[in-house]
Amino acid sequence: MAGRNDHVIADALQALAQAIRNPNRGEVGGAVEYQVHYLGTPHQGLDRFQRNNPPSFSGGYNPDGAQNWIREIEKNFQVMACPEGQKVAFGTYTLVEEVEYWWENTRQCLEAEGQDVTWDVFNRVFLEKYFPEDVRNKK
Repeated sequence: MAGRNDHVIADALQALAQAIRNPNRGEVGGAVEYQVHYLGTPHQGLDRFQRNNPPSFSGGYNPDGAQNWIREIEKNFQVMACPEGQKVAFGTYTLVEEVEYWWENTRQCLEAEGQDVTWDVFNRVFLEKYFPEDVRNKK
């Protein structure tokens, strides 16, 4: 299992190196997108998101946990006035274990289909997987 995250670590290091080289761009490619502080202008970033102590979600059969995770992540987005373009990157950054691998595969499939992967799209596919409609209807 140790080698399974090597690509994520490599992507994060590459993104960090690019951010250091280009601090005024505000945007970097790779696994995690964030903006940096430049010339005293506060830009929302991953560090600010993490200071709000967002919960993680590990997957499995846990419909209530999935719904609660979404609710808490969205509260963090609201508090930090997170731009739409960063919600997927920040929210999915907190996914761990099984759900992290599920999302990586699902994201690739959505992009291959030509879909724009917005927070609403993520929300829909996430809830379909981890809080299925039949379970929602029973509640």
